[in-house]
Amino acid sequence: MRRSTLLFALLLVPAPLRAADFDPKTIDTVVEKALKEFDAPGASVVIVKDGAVIYLKGFGVREKGKPEKVTPDTVFPIASCSKAFTATALAMLGDDGKLKWDDRVRDHLDYFRLSDELADRDVTLRDLLCHRTGMPRHDMLWAGLSTDSGDVIRRWGKAASSSSFRSKWEYSNVPFTAAGVLAGKLDNTDWAGVMKARIFKPLGMERSSCTRKEGTVHPDHATPHYKGLDKSVSVLKWDDNDHVGGAGAVNSTARDMAAWLQFQLAGGKYDGRRFVTERGLRETHAAQIILKLEDPFSVYFPPNVTRFATYGLGWFTHDYRGVTCVSHGGTLTGFRAQCMFVPEKKIGVFVLCNLRPSYVSEAVCKTALDALLDLPAEDWVAFYKFQFARLDFNIAAGKEKREATRKRDTKPSLALRDYTGAFEERAYGRAEVFVENDTLMIRWGKYTFRLDHHHFDTFTAVPVEPKDDVISFDRSTFDVLFRLGTNGEVDGVRFLEQEFRRAKK
Repeated sequence: MRRSTLLFALLLVPAPLRAADFDPKTIDTVVEKALKEFDAPGASVVIVKDGAVIYLKGFGVREKGKPEKVTPDTVFPIASCSKAFTATALAMLGDDGKLKWDDRVRDHLDYFRLSDELADRDVTLRDLLCHRTGMPRHDMLWAGLSTDSGDVIRRWGKAASSSSFRSKWEYSNVPFTAAGVLAGKLDNTDWAGVMKARIFKPLGMERSSCTRKEGTVHPDHATPHYKGLDKSVSVLKWDDNDHVGGAGAVNSTARDMAAWLQFQLAGGKYDGRRFVTERGLRETHAAQIILKLEDPFSVYFPPNVTRFATYGLGWFTHDYRGVTCVSHGGTLTGFRAQCMFVPEKKIGVFVLCNLRPSYVSEAVCKTALDALLDLPAEDWVAFYKFQFARLDFNIAAGKEKREATRKRDTKPSLALRDYTGAFEERAYGRAEVFVENDTLMIRWGKYTFRLDHHHFDTFTAVPVEPKDDVISFDRSTFDVLFRLGTNGEVDGVRFLEQEFRRAKK
């Protein structure tokens, strides 16, 4: 009886999907639908199963309004999917005896410091790579103030922490920039040199690179696009983010990312050769810290398919409809990438798209996994279209609420010229407030904002320069609050959520 019951149960288990069983039309259909629904210009997709590339295709165009097609060899930035490259490189350096995961950061990078005394003393490489330093993003430091990696790392370390050391997971980019700089130092080169020598060249990733110049030198490269709150789609220029390094500066193609997936799924081997120990690579996939499935990350881990999520070293590790999945997404101005793979099933998917914000990459990745795992189909395009609408609705509602609570019959306490001057913050540096054509302005880093009076001594900072960069700020609201001293004069300003004090003359 037991034997027959077991036999019957086994007969109900679906046979493992073979590459020959895969129907590429499923992916063709979902990509074409996603591009249409999100008004995205193009995408490139690769799928790997059991060590073989079973799907590799480009869709749409490289630039809206132009005929050049996206191909499997079209170069895209992969943004934060670069973090796994940095973590893998550190695993390789660990194999060489040059570091250990629990080494203190300052023992390898002496200028790395944090504002929290405990974190400053004890922060390790592992802490950097799993987002548990107690520090928030402070992304404006690299996006708008400095283009030097070392300067960004130093400034970020001086900025305010947001939680106690190792108490919670909080996503941040600069720790991976630091890890990349550290890797370059230990390998007698720089981060880009480590990537090329240890990953790109061994895996045959011929079009992969680490700088904007290298990424755009190929005629076949994608153009970034931004979808505004008003639903318009604007053509942008590539971000100048070479200095972000290990946090998000890899450029690649669907064809090259096939090799990356094969390498990850083979436990550190590629084309029969081992480039990192299986133990070292597995540590990057292993859970290091639990994260709460809250906004904004809950949209990537829907509760109907994901019950738990953790962060490893450069990777999210979580469940997906009954299997363990390793994944990461990436976002830069005008681009979105998504990588998902299931180690136990030897399945991997990577999707690149030249529109931000959009959920093309997420919808395609999840649809592909469902098909490859022989799971009931979900309409992920519809799901993510709703999530996109919810996102923009909440942003618009927030703006309306702010306007509704505005005290309309108030005036600034002072004449505009009395708000002017230089203000400083230890990490964010210098902000200049000035009057131009009877309008109050503030200049910080590469950005210039017009200050529109909101109420009392609070102004709304409207980005005006540089024009190509501020297009994508339409979903953001920048408050500027001038603080008056007991003498009635301005002695500080709250801007970019930081407290700037009047500079000493």
